[in-house]
Amino acid sequence: MLLSSNIPPQQLLADFISSSLAQAHHIYCIAQYDNGTVLIQTEKGEYVNSLPASLSHFLATSNTGWYAINETPFSKKQQIGQTLLEMELERDFLLLRNIQVEDCTLFLLVQLMPYGLAKDKYLLAAEKKQFERTIRGFIDSLLHIRNQDKDILKDIGRSNLMATVEIAETKKQLSIQSQNYEVAISQFIQLIVNKLQKKYTVEIRMSREFVDELKEYRLPFDQLEPNLERHVKIELNLALIQDEREIVLTPSHLASFTSSSKSVVYANEDEMQLGRYAKTYKLLDRYEAAANIAQDKGLSVIGKNIGNHCSPPVSNASITDALNKHAKKTFELFGKYPDRWNTIRHNFRSVANIIEKETERRRDIA
Repeated sequence: MLLSSNIPPQQLLADFISSSLAQAHHIYCIAQYDNGTVLIQTEKGEYVNSLPASLSHFLATSNTGWYAINETPFSKKQQIGQTLLEMELERDFLLLRNIQVEDCTLFLLVQLMPYGLAKDKYLLAAEKKQFERTIRGFIDSLLHIRNQDKDILKDIGRSNLMATVEIAETKKQLSIQSQNYEVAISQFIQLIVNKLQKKYTVEIRMSREFVDELKEYRLPFDQLEPNLERHVKIELNLALIQDEREIVLTPSHLASFTSSSKSVVYANEDEMQLGRYAKTYKLLDRYEAAANIAQDKGLSVIGKNIGNHCSPPVSNASITDALNKHAKKTFELFGKYPDRWNTIRHNFRSVANIIEKETERRRDIA
């Protein structure tokens, strides 16, 4: 339902008079807009005929009062041979003029006749005066309500604008806070990395995924440095076995040893004497970390998604090839560490395939 301020004034007035007064038989509500447009609304809807030629003259020269239909622009008939009394009785159209509404002027021409059980054909003079006062009251009240509705819309518009500005400002402040937080934690983690690099004489590089995960880090900060150092020591043992001097930090290295958010159980350092299994162990760690990232993003644990989240990224084909080459050692590591690499162990089909094939191979040679 539209507010009254959103309804054309001539339509609003004609519809209201038509529905409120049973004595109103015919209605012509004429709107003269400031741009020269003239629109007419009747009790049946919008007036679609050509505008009467004499309409402009009638509106300019006629006074407020009562008229017969043949005295208005809406009738071409001429009545002759009437007495003065008959002519006066025939004047059942009330004209109210110069009703000011925003960008237009309204003229209301309404025919009023007895209604119901009354046997009279015409209204008496006293009844005409009463109807004129009633209709004027209707108009004043209706235009007052229309202005109130317009003010309400303006207030709503201002409130919406203020709310929009406030929301935009809040988003701006949150964005600034988020950026400040990211800068602060990045600087903090860089200090830790620099300290660990100096302590263990190893190059430590932060992967893109590691930096992104830092933005969502919610664990206690007093645990961050000792946890990260422990991860670095584990990775350093693996790197030294393979004669490497670089460690790449991934999101899995943010997991707490005291309350890990992942299902990966890290082996103790005394279990890190892996020898020839070190490369396979590190490979599985790498794929597990990438699989966890993909899974956290709602992605399927498949070769393509795992490869995209490795640092650096690798193809699905290279993952399959690497797993096939490390099938025997993967099988043995899975047996030795049943609680490790749970994501790829249970969700990555390529891993399941090599375990299945290796199981069959060992069964055949048993």
